Amino acid sequence: MTARSTTLDNNSGKFPRRMSGSPALTPSAPDTGALPPMICRMIFDQLCILANGDIVCSCGDPSGIRVNGNVFRDRIADIYNGQKYEEMRAWQLTAKPDSFCPVIQACCGGRVSRATSADKTTSRVVRILQLEPISYCNLKCPACPATQFRIDPGYRDDRASMLPLEVMLDAVDQLSDLEKILFYNFGEPFLHKQAIAFLRQVRRRRPAVILHTSTNGLVLTQSMIDAIASEVLVDRIIFSIDGAYQESYRKYRVNGSLNKALSNMSALVGACERIGSRKRVEIIWQYILFEWNDSDDELSRARQLASESGVPLKWVFTHTAGASKRFTDGSELAAHLLGTGDPYSALTCDSRMLHLWKHGGVASRRYLAKLSLDRAVLVGPAGSRVAALLTVENQSSSAWSSDSEHLFRIGLLLTL
Repeated sequence: MTARSTTLDNNSGKFPRRMSGSPALTPSAPDTGALPPMICRMIFDQLCILANGDIVCSCGDPSGIRVNGNVFRDRIADIYNGQKYEEMRAWQLTAKPDSFCPVIQACCGGRVSRATSADKTTSRVVRILQLEPISYCNLKCPACPATQFRIDPGYRDDRASMLPLEVMLDAVDQLSDLEKILFYNFGEPFLHKQAIAFLRQVRRRRPAVILHTSTNGLVLTQSMIDAIASEVLVDRIIFSIDGAYQESYRKYRVNGSLNKALSNMSALVGACERIGSRKRVEIIWQYILFEWNDSDDELSRARQLASESGVPLKWVFTHTAGASKRFTDGSELAAHLLGTGDPYSALTCDSRMLHLWKHGGVASRRYLAKLSLDRAVLVGPAGSRVAALLTVENQSSSAWSSDSEHLFRIGLLLTL
């Protein structure tokens, strides 16, 4: 998996506005160390489609600094294995690791994975689709680009947009190897009048594809809640609620109602419990820590509200304006707050690369494993089945769980 690994909230970082032209990728000094080069999985296995149809490298480019194609005029396979993507991948496989990415002309937390022998520049398939159905939002969060799309002349005229249902479904149909859809980016996905119709169609056409979404929770109607619960339209839904009191909550979620967001979250939990889908629909309360919502009293109240709702709390650290000074990456208070949780997963994308350099690359070894077979050689004639014992040793600093969102594959390369 991704993701953003994929961060749980993409609306918590500041990114540069769109600039004309596509920046050239000039390789820096090659990485000649013993370890494989650092790459961004978002350009090797993932695709991001903005609400105006633009194909960009990831959620880290909401402005369209480098547009690789557009789903209204291009076929995804042609773009994903075309010159621009090949150029980006070649640059990452040859350049010295750095937090600065010339694609988005900013520091990015995406380049945190070690390349493998299978990471070639061409013949790639999209396994994770980040789909932005709509770039409008009912809130005006200060650090979110969606707040600026309609008023800032630095953005393209069509950046405040909405993808038609048939275009979204066609994009999914083009991706035969798709494993997961992130049905959110910037903007509130459930403002799209056909959001439920899209999720329903994907469930019918591609039942094996995992569906994740993120919402501020304010525009969900009872009919939407009932559909999600009864039809299991998503595997995971994240409620972005940053505060346990209305006064502090609305400092970031401007124009929002804490009571309504919490009420809709609880309503979804209740609907899932009544229908019997609670174990199939994962519901998460995501809480970004700011200076105005990080007091012991407020965090205690948030835990109480989460417990009453039966929803786990996901704490998020950010370094954008107003970020908490009490809870920071690596602090004792942060460690106490997270308990046995993975501190890396609590960081927003724009904080991850900083964490990587701060901790000497530890973040890139969160899933370090040693694989051992009970025999040195595996042989067998064509069509035969060969049994072997594979031992997997966790050599990372993080606990593994089958319930985690961050799944990984184990494979064997057999030669003739």
